Amino acid sequence: MGFSIKPQAVENIIVILFELSFIALAIHAKNIEDIPRMKIAITAFFMTMIPYIAEKLLRISFPLGIKGMIPFALFMHTAGGIMRWYWELSGIYYDKIAHLIGGIALGLVIFVSLLTAILFTTWGIQKRGVLVLTALITFLFGIIWEFEEMSIDSVMMTTYSGGIYDSIGDMTGNIIGIVICLCLAKWYMDSVPPGKRLSWLLRKDP
Repeated sequence: MGFSIKPQAVENIIVILFELSFIALAIHAKNIEDIPRMKIAITAFFMTMIPYIAEKLLRISFPLGIKGMIPFALFMHTAGGIMRWYWELSGIYYDKIAHLIGGIALGLVIFVSLLTAILFTTWGIQKRGVLVLTALITFLFGIIWEFEEMSIDSVMMTTYSGGIYDSIGDMTGNIIGIVICLCLAKWYMDSVPPGKRLSWLLRKDP
């Protein structure tokens, strides 16, 4: 009998590895006296737990891959600052890639939030509506984040914002990420059996 492991277990292992990386990043930031970014690493550690807490409290299960995508995006941004990859790897557009990954992850969070709203209400929104709302809300958050980067820089003395051209590049990465997210969301929704609501994707026992 061959050894097999469930995809959900693989995702959980990946999440644990990201959690360990956030601890390592926080320690490294402390060692180089980068306290503002150490706090960001600690925040990322706890933010990664939110989907698991939501699943427990709401008695739902996120579609496969979403719980792993969230810490991936957090890692890209957190490590980018602490390890100085934003600057040292600027030649390969690390910052833009990080925003692309962030766009995918944030879009999937919005997507799951909409599915949760469908589950606990009588909201009859269809696939196209979910895709449009996911895109619009994620794009709006992307714009807000660009302003937040400027605010974070002024308060925490960091250097995340690189000016207007940097923001345009970031938004381009976000938009590409949103497009990829919409493709994934459509793929998820296409798996819903006929006659079932879209919230079927949050069933506890897939």
